[in-house]
Amino acid sequence: MELKKSIKKVTLEKLSAGSLFQYEETIALKTEYGTESGAIEAFIVGSGEMFWGGTNNAKDQRKLKVSKLILKP
Repeated sequence: MELKKSIKKVTLEKLSAGSLFQYEETIALKTEYGTESGAIEAFIVGSGEMFWGGTNNAKDQRKLKVSKLILKP
């Protein structure tokens, strides 16, 4: 199995739910859920911590540019 990184970056809010993505050196998974403050519930692979990408509020987190990761057989 091979992991391919999309060349085109998109904002975290536009990435489809269930997608793996990379931000800098972090790989995470976006869920379909959000917090009451509007943050996207995305979790870091390996640690399980919620992904914030260095931001400290929902608005900035949603606008982060990420690269979608695709699993190829």
